[in-house]
Amino acid sequence: MPSKYWKYENIKSVHLEVSTLCNSICPWCPRYENFSPNLNPNIVEGSYTLQRFTSDFPINFIKQIRHWTFAGDYGDPCTAPELLDILYYINEHNSKCSIQINTNGGMKTERFWYDLGMLFTKNKSRYVIFSVDGLEDTNHIYRRNVKWHKVVRAMRTYSNTGATGIWEYLKFKHNEHQLSTAEDMAKDLGFEIRFKNPNGFEGAPMPARDKDYNIEYEIYPQTGNEIKAIDERTKNWIKTLDVTDTYKVYNKRQTKVNCSANHKFGGGYEVRINYDGTVWPCSFFGHLSSKDLTNRYVGKPQQAQMYDLFKDTDNNLNNRSLKEILDADPFKNVYEGWEGNNIMLCSDSCGEFKTMEKIYGSSADRR
Repeated sequence: MPSKYWKYENIKSVHLEVSTLCNSICPWCPRYENFSPNLNPNIVEGSYTLQRFTSDFPINFIKQIRHWTFAGDYGDPCTAPELLDILYYINEHNSKCSIQINTNGGMKTERFWYDLGMLFTKNKSRYVIFSVDGLEDTNHIYRRNVKWHKVVRAMRTYSNTGATGIWEYLKFKHNEHQLSTAEDMAKDLGFEIRFKNPNGFEGAPMPARDKDYNIEYEIYPQTGNEIKAIDERTKNWIKTLDVTDTYKVYNKRQTKVNCSANHKFGGGYEVRINYDGTVWPCSFFGHLSSKDLTNRYVGKPQQAQMYDLFKDTDNNLNNRSLKEILDADPFKNVYEGWEGNNIMLCSDSCGEFKTMEKIYGSSADRR
């Protein structure tokens, strides 16, 4: 029997990685190897076509969805040549659903941003999140290869349609002096602006490497978010991690998992679908499944457990339909593990801690 959680008929939100193409070379991005411009060899580059989209998502399914998120780990959704066609198709069959698109804004033509804005202005619950980390002299330090004039053109063209826009700004030491200027610019655009603390500082500055893996420069967190080192005991524990031992550690926690995939959109559940066709119970699992953690400590225990949980599961749309996948109850091991705090990623991401601290500190501790 299908679970009471991720039943096909109960899915109300979809987070789709519509593209693995990108114009930016962000050092922390798992799209690239070891903070360099070199592409991760595990990536298959490409983007959803309208034909593939209509095949993966039948019209009746589209009608039941209340929210779409177009984002991912390996690419920017606005690099997909047929993104607008996909959005028009969704709108044709479900004009009321909300849509979120995350982009760095450094691509496409004015016509694209105008057409996107005109489509979204008809429904104020549809919006674009522009990830822009600074101004003309600083945005490219982290968003390497993103051209400022293209970003400004995209934001202004989209803004002029009256569509809803949000500016997300990662705070670094090199751009912390520009926060108020960015606020003024966002106000001029009619955008909400959100300031966020980035990950990527795991006991050291974040390196920006060249193609030969030489450090070109280093990136530091905003003042007040000093870097804290990961001690050797933690490093050794992660290197020798055994999934069974990890269960024992997390079993000692006294916490409750409030699953974020239980969406506010009609009380149904969300699924995350990666470009490779794999279906996951939420964005946290989808993110971890694609993240290259070869030279990083944070996330290794959770990733090892995730591979163990899904090692016998066929959760790929290239092999079965979404309904067939969900009818097989592929996430049973996840939700059944909530009771004993056995699922590390769920406990870390959606748990309410009471008596036990995280094993190696919170994400804020590592900034």
